Formats: sequence, C-alpha cells, structure tokens
Amino acid sequence: MVLVALLTAGAFVVVSQRAQLNEQIDEQLLATPLPNAVRQRPRTDVSAAPAPPARPEPETDTANLSDLFVAVIDVQGQPRTVLEGQLLEDMPSIQSVIESPPAENELATVQGVNGVSTFRVRYEPATDESFAAVLALPVDDVNAAIRQLTLTLLGVAAAIALVLALIGSWVSRFGLRPISEMTDVAEAISSGERDRRVEEQVASTEAGRLAQSFNVMLDERDASDARLHQFVSNASHELRTPLTSIRGYLDLYVAGGFRKPGEFDDVVRRLQTEAERMNLLVDDLLVLANFDEQQPLDASQVDLTPMLRDVAALAEAAHPERRIDVSALPDSIEARVDRLRLHQAVAGLVGNAISHTPDDASISIAVQASAGRAQIVVADTGPGLTETEAATVFDRFARGDSSRARSTGGSGLGLSITKAIVEAHGGTISVEPTPGRGASFVIDLPQS
Repeated sequence: MVLVALLTAGAFVVVSQRAQLNEQIDEQLLATPLPNAVRQRPRTDVSAAPAPPARPEPETDTANLSDLFVAVIDVQGQPRTVLEGQLLEDMPSIQSVIESPPAENELATVQGVNGVSTFRVRYEPATDESFAAVLALPVDDVNAAIRQLTLTLLGVAAAIALVLALIGSWVSRFGLRPISEMTDVAEAISSGERDRRVEEQVASTEAGRLAQSFNVMLDERDASDARLHQFVSNASHELRTPLTSIRGYLDLYVAGGFRKPGEFDDVVRRLQTEAERMNLLVDDLLVLANFDEQQPLDASQVDLTPMLRDVAALAEAAHPERRIDVSALPDSIEARVDRLRLHQAVAGLVGNAISHTPDDASISIAVQASAGRAQIVVADTGPGLTETEAATVFDRFARGDSSRARSTGGSGLGLSITKAIVEAHGGTISVEPTPGRGASFVIDLPQS
C-alpha cells in the first residue's frame, strides 16, 4: 500500500513537472519576437514570388548561442531556414506543419529530421506583406530532465521497497511469527499438550520478551498446579490417618468390641485425640486460606520486646522442662504490626524449636533494629537443618523426616503459617542450613 501510494505520487510529480516545463517552453516560444524584416515581402508584384531573405551566417559570439530554429515559407510553400541555433543537434521536420498549419496560438510537436530531437513548433501564417514563418525550440532538455526525474523516483521507490521488504521480513520474523507461534502453543495446550512451549526467541525484541514471559507463565502455572496437587495429596494424607483411626474404632465397637470395663472410655479418649488432630489441621488450613486471600491485618504500633517476652513465658508454661533465653532483648523496639498474628508467627518458631530439639538444647529469642527494619531471631542449639531440609522447611506439610512420623505432633503447617504471616506484613523469613550446629530463623520486618 505504501509503495503504491509512493508510485502514484511519483507519477503525479513526473506528469506535473513535464507539463510545467513544456509550458515554459511554449511561453518562451510564443514570446519570441520575429522581426518583420525577416519575413517581409518586397513591394513588387507578389506573383513574381521573390525569395525570402538569405540565411544569415552562423554566429560566432558564444554569448549569443541559442537553440532557436526559424524558417520562412515562400509562396510555393518551400521552407527556407533563416536561423538555426548553434546548440541544435537536429532540425525539425516541419513539412506536416506547413501542410496542416495549427490554429492561431496553438503549438505543434514534431520530431527532428534525423530523429535525434523533438521540437515544439509555432506557425505564423503569411499576410499580404509578409511570408509565413515557422519557429521551433527543442524539448530535449525537458525530456532529459523528466527522464532523470523518473529514474530518480524509480530508484527511490526501489530503495523504499527494499527497506519495506526488510522491515516486513524483520516484523514477520521477530514480531508476527513469535506471536503466531504463541497462538499455536496456546491452542495446543488447550487441547491437552501441557508440555508445549514457545521456541526461544531474540530477547531484545518485544515479541521475544513476550514469548519468554509466556513460557515463564506456563512454567509457573505448572509449578503452581504441582504444588496444589502436592498440597491436596498431603492434606488428604493428613486427614486420612485420623479418619481411618476413628472409623476403625467405630467398626470394632459395632462388631462387639470394647465391652469390657474401661475399654470404652479408652476408645473415647483416643477418638477425642484424633478429632482434635483433625480440628487442628482444619484450623491451620483455614488460616492459610485467609492469608492466600490477602485478608487485611489489624496493624498498629507495637513494642516488640514485651511481646517476645510473652511468647517465651507462654512456651515455658506449656513446657516447664525448657527455658527460653530472652536476655538479649533490648528495652524497647517498636514496629507497626498485627500483634496477635506476629505473636502467632514467633510462637510457631519457638514451638518448632521445642519439638525438634532435645531437652538439653538451648533456645533464644533476640530482636534488633537497623535502617528502618526489625529483625527477630529465634535460635536453638539442636541438630540443625540440612540443605534439603532448609530448602523445604517452609513448604506446606513439610516434615523433617521422610517417614512423615507424627511423634512430634502438629499438622506440618506451622512454619508455612509463620511464613504467610511474615509475608503479609511485607517481611521475609529465612533459615541457614547448619547441620549439627543448631537452627537460626530470622524474621525481617519493616518498622513502619
């Protein structure tokens, strides 16, 4: 479309320029004066048909060089050249003009005698006192200029066509083709080919970055689906055990078991324990679901030191055999947090340390402030974490042993809840793999 418009505009320029240059030639030819002495008849009997004036000798003054041709037509209709410009390469073939003269103030176009030039011709009819005359000017310069203009425009059009072809190829290769491939991949994925990906593209283009982002999105989706599948599997596993125990006890009772004195009370106690385990799991799942929905926190300015002391005191009350060292706590450090949720998060870290360290291992809580952020550290001197355990310790239903034993209690969601609470505050939580040297969990929170 662009090329067609360019060619149309070029054709218009050529035609209008040719018309303008030809009009200038015509105006020059019409304005050229023709002295009466050149074509004047002698004052004798016109039937004697005297000859027109003789042709003048060629000019030698280079300042007066011209390309004008002038001929006088005698009474027999024969042209006699009066002026032949020194710049002419050919003479006009004027016989057709003599035989069929154009109307007054109209010009004719004729070819040269030798076919070298083209001329515009003006015809002056004879009168009683003067011979007919023909004036001509070549249009070779006009034709040459138009030819050069045409070639220039064609060259420009060819160059633009080449540039447009290169741009089209570039757009197709780096713009449209990746998008077309993404469309094909999306259709293939919707048909069930979930492992399809867009081929690697040039990252410096918008389409290339879009293709890379598209692949990353698909990878994240697959990873999210895998995590969801694992979560559902783990949740089902966690719920299946207490449900199986409850159903087993009930089936045994229906079959006639537990009829001896004291057996029924023991069964009820065990059923209550399994029900409490399921209730704990459901509560933890609801907490995580709330944080996944990004429910707002009840944040206020809180002094962290007394809150951390309360966490230590409650842990010691629940586990009298353990002591929590809070001697490193400063007098006061404030931060804008949800006090109950942050208390729950730190208590989860302390409870995790109590559950996974021997009774003689020490546990400490510390806090410090720096550059507008507060760091809470819960450390212990237990067996520590391996690199594998540290990488998955905050995953939902993560357990320190591969057998998924429940001897330490809990649902496997405690540290996941802690992480969700910290991230809801705009903070981060981390732990370094330190096998044999204890574990140190660091909560980093903005103070405002």
